[in-house]
Amino acid sequence: MLHLQQLKMSSESNILRNIIFPKENICPKTELYYRTVSGGISENKLNIRGTAVFDTYFNSFPLGKYLEYCIFSGLYLKLKVCGIFNLRIFGVNSDEETLVLEKNINAQGITEDVTDISGCMENDFSHIYFSLESENGILYSGNFYCTADNFKDINTAVVICTFRREKFLLRNHIEICEYLENQDILNKDNIHFYIVDNGRTLDKDVIENAYTTLVPNNNTGGSGGFTRGYYEALHSGKNYTNILFMDDDIVLDGEMLLRVYGILRTAKDKDTAVGGVMIKLSDFITQHEAGAIWNGKKLTSLGNGADLTKRENVFSEYPKCNYNAWWFYCFPSDWQSKYGYPLQFFIKEDDIEYSLRCAEKITVMSGIAVWHDDFEGKYDGFQEYYIKRNELILTSVNDQKPYPFFQVEKLVKCVMRQVVYQRYFLADIVIRAYDDYLKGWENFRNTDTEKLNIELMNSCQSLLTDDELKEYNVYFDKDKYEYALNEQKHLLRQILTFNGYFIPKCFYKKDKDGFSIVPLAGCKFINFYRHKKILHYDISRKKGFVTEMKNSLFWKYCFLLLGKSIKFLLKYPSVRKGYKKHLKELSDFSLTDE
Repeated sequence: MLHLQQLKMSSESNILRNIIFPKENICPKTELYYRTVSGGISENKLNIRGTAVFDTYFNSFPLGKYLEYCIFSGLYLKLKVCGIFNLRIFGVNSDEETLVLEKNINAQGITEDVTDISGCMENDFSHIYFSLESENGILYSGNFYCTADNFKDINTAVVICTFRREKFLLRNHIEICEYLENQDILNKDNIHFYIVDNGRTLDKDVIENAYTTLVPNNNTGGSGGFTRGYYEALHSGKNYTNILFMDDDIVLDGEMLLRVYGILRTAKDKDTAVGGVMIKLSDFITQHEAGAIWNGKKLTSLGNGADLTKRENVFSEYPKCNYNAWWFYCFPSDWQSKYGYPLQFFIKEDDIEYSLRCAEKITVMSGIAVWHDDFEGKYDGFQEYYIKRNELILTSVNDQKPYPFFQVEKLVKCVMRQVVYQRYFLADIVIRAYDDYLKGWENFRNTDTEKLNIELMNSCQSLLTDDELKEYNVYFDKDKYEYALNEQKHLLRQILTFNGYFIPKCFYKKDKDGFSIVPLAGCKFINFYRHKKILHYDISRKKGFVTEMKNSLFWKYCFLLLGKSIKFLLKYPSVRKGYKKHLKELSDFSLTDE
């Protein structure tokens, strides 16, 4: 049944993406893969009784994106089937869709059927998808592939940085190795993994194989770990064309590696970077980010909150992003020779800075995604330092407006937020971030990042277990916790009294047992209004810490901020120029680990 198209599947063909099915150990949500079919998955094949529609996030084909970033001469849909089918191909443009092609497939045995859909390339379709109707048919596999005169030779180094996350790392490691062993496109000659172990806890005998190299490293954070892997890849002698940064705690379908490979082989521009979408692991279907835009003041996550089981979200088009996070981000290996290595931020904002510095074209398309734990609800106070300091450096080394008064406004708001939250230690951490930035580029370059991180963590209040909290005469109370989640604000009273700091303590609420409870992450100003003693509680970890309101500290930080703001405005212009001028030195990487 292949006829002349069979000749197309030769050395001149390139699989752009396979049709994939849900897997229990990766994602069980069938609506991300196919719709409206009776029969379901068994033994990695789809039994079709009725109509199976593939207008879904992982199996529709984002033709518009491919034509924008890639070049090929022909496009085909290949299906491995058994049974009698009616195949329909649809093109999608905005809210409209068009039936492009319809044909019957009569496969008496297991048959590979190829359909030429090159005509779709002449239309203004953002996506194409297909449906299969059968009374009792089986879809074993399928793919969209293209033909061209020449494809690029691609050799990718995948860099994973990990720190004492053996459970996550080994799960991904096993899954990826099994995937690579069970396909014949990616192999040890065109993909290799460098696992950078910042905790030095992984066993080389367990990790290393034909596809993987283990790199023990000091705890230099995500920035240092990814850069170390980047360095090792470039000095391996394997002539990698691309580097793929990937988090250690994602859930990944190995097909994503093949989809990136397919794009890179056909890319119009060798400088094209490919970003992966993040989907929330909590429900498997909610998009966290499909690329993002940093404008010098704030980060805008594209497509945040979209339910990817809905057709309108599958076919959504977002503005072009200027950054993609390192949970899954592939870029040309020669960025290092052109622009240097990533800045050693330890954690936070490193991915934004490197994208802004290097990337001219970032493609983020539907169907290339990973699953990751939600960021909402997470709390690591010491990270406030990295967020504030690194944002200041970020806006210094890139060609963005300085916004000096905005930076002062952010300083004041961040510090006073922590004062309202009674987290005075975090107010100190934010101030230290600004102070360290003002020490200039040389101080940043010469900082012992591991030592600094230990100092920051030690300056935060430790999370205590329920038993340890009893020593402070507090305990978790579900009713108090739920009350805080639903507490309604009294905006005018909060503003006039600076959230209670101007109210005599005799007018504070008489909390049961003398304390109130707030969620450690996601708390609101009203949760602290007229409460003297607070238990900040992380319900997922069943740990927390206790604080008490101290009016004297409010005035201390008011006067401190006045002096810090004036100092910042005076020093900021010259300090900012210093970071920008010495970006090359800051982008160097010397191997001091061994």
